[in-house]
Amino acid sequence: AGGSLLSLGGAFQRLLLPSDGHPSWQGNAIHTSAAAHARDFYDVLGLPKGASDQDIKKAFYVLAKKYHPDTNKDNDDAAKKFQEVQKAYETLRDPEKRRIYDQVGPEGMERMESGQSAGGPGGGFPGGFPGGFPFGAGRAGGFTAETIFEQIFNQDPIFSQMFGQMAMQPIRISFMEAAKGTKRKIGLGGMRGAASTAIDVDIPAGIDTGDQIQIETSLGPRQPRVRLAVPIEVEPHPVFRRDGMDILTIAELNLSQALLGAQLTVQTIDGLAEISVPGCSQNGDRLRLRGKGIFSARSALRGDQYVELKVKLP
Repeated sequence: AGGSLLSLGGAFQRLLLPSDGHPSWQGNAIHTSAAAHARDFYDVLGLPKGASDQDIKKAFYVLAKKYHPDTNKDNDDAAKKFQEVQKAYETLRDPEKRRIYDQVGPEGMERMESGQSAGGPGGGFPGGFPGGFPFGAGRAGGFTAETIFEQIFNQDPIFSQMFGQMAMQPIRISFMEAAKGTKRKIGLGGMRGAASTAIDVDIPAGIDTGDQIQIETSLGPRQPRVRLAVPIEVEPHPVFRRDGMDILTIAELNLSQALLGAQLTVQTIDGLAEISVPGCSQNGDRLRLRGKGIFSARSALRGDQYVELKVKLP
């Protein structure tokens, strides 16, 4: 770890403690041209600035499915858009990161992540420190040491481990596993001092793409405890489509059934279920199966399943 620390000399600025007891940053800032062309995260998701958490998650789910690499083979443009969508969601889904982003904007966020002042070269945040990082005053300017160091150390597994947090590779699960809950093993082989090569992870029912599982564990005897952040990716399902805690399916019926009414058998995540179609139903009408949706850990209730009618004409 000592060698890795020394190797950071050209990449990170040095944190020094002057005689007055307040830390300050010295060294050359890392400049990037990306900040000048940063896209607004709300625009990336197609949302207004005041969008709700549920709107953000819903927009991410739709766009991630549209641009996912698995459905856009050898499409560099889709891969780039998928990364933009993922980055926007990771920032806006977190209340603290979103608060910071709303203050500094996309260019300021890019500069902060790359080591520059969010106010640009020669600028700075309130707090009176070179480089614009407002330490010493706690939350001066709305930033904390924890916020900035989290951005830096999450990019380096050795330093993440030293500071008690590790960002893990995403776990990809099926739609049904996300609805019902499941278990997975994640590898620890890349962590220094790990006594085992893998640990079991309980994935709760109701989890969705973009959610993270936080796990606190010890890597072995005499090893400090670390917090593992495990992102989740949910595969699309051929029958079910998720909308928050609700599920949408499509049921086909002929014109006679739509006009006169009928009993249909539809698929749910719990198995087959009967649903009554009233007479004079039209193409696109939706029927509801209460309590047949996704379990919500927050409310301890399940959403509903909506069955959209598709009338086949003779």
